[in-house]
Amino acid sequence: MRPVIVTDVRYRTALAVIRPLSAAGYRIIAVQTAQESPKKPAAFYSRFVSRCVLLDGSVKDASYAERLFALCKECEERPVLFPIGADTLAMLAKNTEKFEAVCDFLVSSPEVLDAANDKRIVAQTAKRIGVPVPEEFDCSGGALPPRFPVIVKPRCGEKLGLHAEQRYAVAENEAAFADAYRKISAYDPSPVVQEYVSGAGCGICLVMDRNHEAVSIMGHRRIREYPLSGGPSACCISFFDEVFTQRAVRLLKALHFTGIAMVEFKGDRVLEINPRIWGSFPLTEVCGSHFAENYVRAASGESFPIPDQSFRRGKRMRFLLNDTLAWLSCLKKGRWKEVGSGIADVFRAKEALFRFTDQKPFWRYLYLTLREKGGSL
Repeated sequence: MRPVIVTDVRYRTALAVIRPLSAAGYRIIAVQTAQESPKKPAAFYSRFVSRCVLLDGSVKDASYAERLFALCKECEERPVLFPIGADTLAMLAKNTEKFEAVCDFLVSSPEVLDAANDKRIVAQTAKRIGVPVPEEFDCSGGALPPRFPVIVKPRCGEKLGLHAEQRYAVAENEAAFADAYRKISAYDPSPVVQEYVSGAGCGICLVMDRNHEAVSIMGHRRIREYPLSGGPSACCISFFDEVFTQRAVRLLKALHFTGIAMVEFKGDRVLEINPRIWGSFPLTEVCGSHFAENYVRAASGESFPIPDQSFRRGKRMRFLLNDTLAWLSCLKKGRWKEVGSGIADVFRAKEALFRFTDQKPFWRYLYLTLREKGGSL
């Protein structure tokens, strides 16, 4: 069985990579750095993992590249490297030539990754190719936006190491805008100020090969998020939309992107790109997409005449802890329709991490999160 090295397995999304790839016949080597996960991560308890490797130090250490390189080199058969975390992805982008000697992977250049992470560059690129984006306002030098509400965001919140709730601020009026601009300017002196777009959020998820062609596509819509004001997805549903898909593919091709990405839409407009594994990635497993496997096949040099869009539409997925907190928040706010939907989804939505055939990672995740707070919601 060909080995696949899955890095940064402290993230809960790693299980949705590990399980489908193991089922497809690959041998899984799960890797985690000790500093980022002092306790054994949940993925180390999966029966689908053939080998667990805890690397000394941190993913931010200069020596991290050498340690991961040595692991790839020692494999008897050339492995595929599947990076989960943004730091590993950035390290691979800077050391592409070195790692190509010992393993297969899909990653963009540092310049392309930076562009995909930059909300202003993404918006400018989208406008250039005719993809709708929210209107941006120039509020430098103390200028006010011409209308409200607006949203204020750093150009790249994740690159700054910000949590989801720190990556934006919504302002309904002039007084609120002053506070929002001051808050975000502490992270980025030239933040993005855009019109606030209402409506349900959705994402088009893609694997792009070395020729910047789409090889795997699926879509999801958010049903609930936590915090309610705009946090990560707590419950979502798989769907397909041809227009959104075409726009997402065109945008990533225009950026010359390679690897895994999720293009986020709200209303009919592009908000941003997540050029890595995203939070609701376990939906790819729930809806039967071959997303992780297609990444491995494309990284191995296999070509796809047409993108794989085979997945089950209308499959719901929820994260137990986040979604329970989401609909309890709706209850406090008297949003009864959403409360009813949340209760119904206890029965009709599949839990993202729990599998009867592989239960230990789920219980380990709950233990780390609730008792030691070593997990991440």
